[in-house]
Amino acid sequence: MSTYGYSTTKSSKTSDGLQLYWLLLGLVTLFLFWASFRVALFNGQDQAFEQSIYISILWSSLISILTIILIEKNSKCIQITLSSIIVFLLPLSYLISLISSASQYLAINMLLITLMCALFFITSQVLSQHTTVNKLYTYVITTIAYIIVFFGLFHWLGNGPLITTLVKWLGSPTISSGAYKDAVMVDSNGARLTSVFQYANTYAAYLMAFLFVAVFLIGKSRSWLSKFIHGFMLVPIILSIFLTLSRGGLVLLPIVFVLLLVFLKPCRQLMWILHLAVSGIVTIFILNPVTDLGLQLQTTFSISQSLTGWLYILIGSAVSGGISLALEKWVSPTLEKATGRLSNKKWGNFLIPIGGMVLGALLLFILIGTSAKNILPENIQNRLANINFEQHSVLERLTFYKDAMKVVKDYPIIGAGGGAWSTLYEQYQNNPYTSRQAHNFYLQYLIETGILGFVIFAAFLIYIFVQYIRAYIKINEEKRSEHFVYFIIAASILIHSILDFNMSYVYIGVLVFICLGGMTASIESEPTKFKMKPKTLRTVYSASIGVISAVLVIVSGLFISATNSFVTAQELEGVTNNYNELVAPLDKSLKIRSHHPEYVIKKASLLNVVYRQSQNEEFYQQAERILQNALVREPSNKGLLMSLNSLYTTKKLDQDIFNVYDTNKYRFPWDIEWYEQYMHIGIQAAYNAKDKEARIKYVDAVLASLDHINKGVEHLNTLPEGQLQGKTFEVTPNVALRAGQAYYMLGQTQDAHDIIKSRLQEDLNDTTNVEMMTWYLAVVEKLGLKDEDHFNKLAAVDENAKANIDSIVTMNLE
Repeated sequence: MSTYGYSTTKSSKTSDGLQLYWLLLGLVTLFLFWASFRVALFNGQDQAFEQSIYISILWSSLISILTIILIEKNSKCIQITLSSIIVFLLPLSYLISLISSASQYLAINMLLITLMCALFFITSQVLSQHTTVNKLYTYVITTIAYIIVFFGLFHWLGNGPLITTLVKWLGSPTISSGAYKDAVMVDSNGARLTSVFQYANTYAAYLMAFLFVAVFLIGKSRSWLSKFIHGFMLVPIILSIFLTLSRGGLVLLPIVFVLLLVFLKPCRQLMWILHLAVSGIVTIFILNPVTDLGLQLQTTFSISQSLTGWLYILIGSAVSGGISLALEKWVSPTLEKATGRLSNKKWGNFLIPIGGMVLGALLLFILIGTSAKNILPENIQNRLANINFEQHSVLERLTFYKDAMKVVKDYPIIGAGGGAWSTLYEQYQNNPYTSRQAHNFYLQYLIETGILGFVIFAAFLIYIFVQYIRAYIKINEEKRSEHFVYFIIAASILIHSILDFNMSYVYIGVLVFICLGGMTASIESEPTKFKMKPKTLRTVYSASIGVISAVLVIVSGLFISATNSFVTAQELEGVTNNYNELVAPLDKSLKIRSHHPEYVIKKASLLNVVYRQSQNEEFYQQAERILQNALVREPSNKGLLMSLNSLYTTKKLDQDIFNVYDTNKYRFPWDIEWYEQYMHIGIQAAYNAKDKEARIKYVDAVLASLDHINKGVEHLNTLPEGQLQGKTFEVTPNVALRAGQAYYMLGQTQDAHDIIKSRLQEDLNDTTNVEMMTWYLAVVEKLGLKDEDHFNKLAAVDENAKANIDSIVTMNLE
């Protein structure tokens, strides 16, 4: 390990501070267990997800303070590494990106999250340097994963309410039945297993990592019971991977598998293949009945069906575990002898992985391209059949990536700050999809921190992986196995993150940094020369971490208080109408975070209501002021902009409303509702214009919007056949009505007639449709034509139909 001014001494050689080690490990264990059942700390970039993240930041701060105490107490044994210093360049890059952040609120959140990951990196380095603690540390991480696997299967087989009662006290989200919310999520592909993540693809990435951890631990474990347990877990994990219906997981699994095989001796490579082959075959045998039972149990619970499903899983897992045990006992020694010569060849480790790659490709082809796929459940068959480069998921991701590079082009050096993609993607998107995540961690990181931050992060990863691999090659086999679990998890998740937003789950991000920290414990090298004396360096380092931790304790504590107060304000809405009672907790939140968009929107809405009731100008001015101040730091926040327009509507300030829509239309080029409202207010402003020049200005803006929409529709027609358009974007009846009104005001009556008629709606229970029919009949009359049928329909629902039509026909447009 790279150290400053002193040689490496393993912590396992001393018992000093051993109690602190166990206390630190205990706190980390509790954190990981708690965090996993809080939706894995998903950074959903809105208030609903914040409290869990802020609590975790507070937790990490306290853990890091204990880590510093442990470092000081074991100064001769615990190393301060180069990586433990450069890891803080990552949050530094997020701090720099605040300068140009698209959303200051989200950027601050990401800065705190990155600091937390860095602190866990340091803690993991300390724990993994102690041989005994490190062994238990890896088992803790693995055991929590196994619990998560069974937690998901309990929900698949209808036992969600029962198992959730055991973790409900952790603050887990639940539904009315008592089950964990969306542990089995239903989307267009059917029911998909998500366990604690509420997102199937990230769960698949997590499962993939721990599938390889389990098969590795079968060979590493010395206890036959441990070997059996890890062999037993292979079937539930593989089964769960299938039930996620994640195509990305199935495609990347063989790639990661081959990569990991290269690091093993030929004997262990063959054993991995055998273990996975056996467990895979057993899983295939039980996959159909367990899938069918689970799908039925999602609608109607049956004890007998649930027990039947569990029998399939438990018996299949026991058979797999037993066979794995037999393979280790009788086959492994034989393979060890048979591959002895191959192990001594430099190219020996590559021969079997190459063969495995061919075998994996063949197996995937068989499951996708032949009738062998019929052995799989129908829902899984359908997902596998869609694995190609022309299906919508691939095409949509490619679009995300292209759009992401547009953002990078505008924010190249220091990025657009944390949360930039969710803030800006509507402005840069190629078509009207909805995705607050870029589905590629690395591109999202590049957007947020720019080239500077991305280079730092890439260098950090490359340094750790290169150093780890170099050390892995040099050290003996026993030492190799001590930290290989960390490598498996980090490599698996980071590779899968090319296709998804796994790292947006703070629990996953922390886990990856824990594993990166664990990997560094196996890196041994000559002490690095540094001008600062070791003791001075240690003092400065510890003091710096202490200051960071103290700041995080204060900040996270304040933010937790703010979220709690906001939740209180929300709860009071259904209890009281008293303004003073409602505003008190809200003001407490705003005192801490005065520009938090959701806090500001809530306060502005409340002030607007009170203003309408009291007509007290002070309330109106206060609402406008807090909205305008928030928009300085959150200029692309649609909620703030709409809240401002709602306020302006109270005073019927058409000009101000128009300006908000007009000034910000470039931010939402594919939002058809934005353009409908923009065109509507444009027409209203034109009606109220004091002169012809002003009227034409508004009318031109309305027709320019129509032109923008038509061009957008033409562009959408060029999308590849397999790519979904996303949200509706077309000339809607509302758009056609406003465009028709604009043409009419310019004297282009025929154009008005044609566009309104093209979107005329027969359902006159809708007020917009009534207005549209009225205008249609007016332009018909203006053209000297008649449409008695439509007039009779309108007159049946509107007794003033004739008068309204006449007022349009006789409108003064001079």
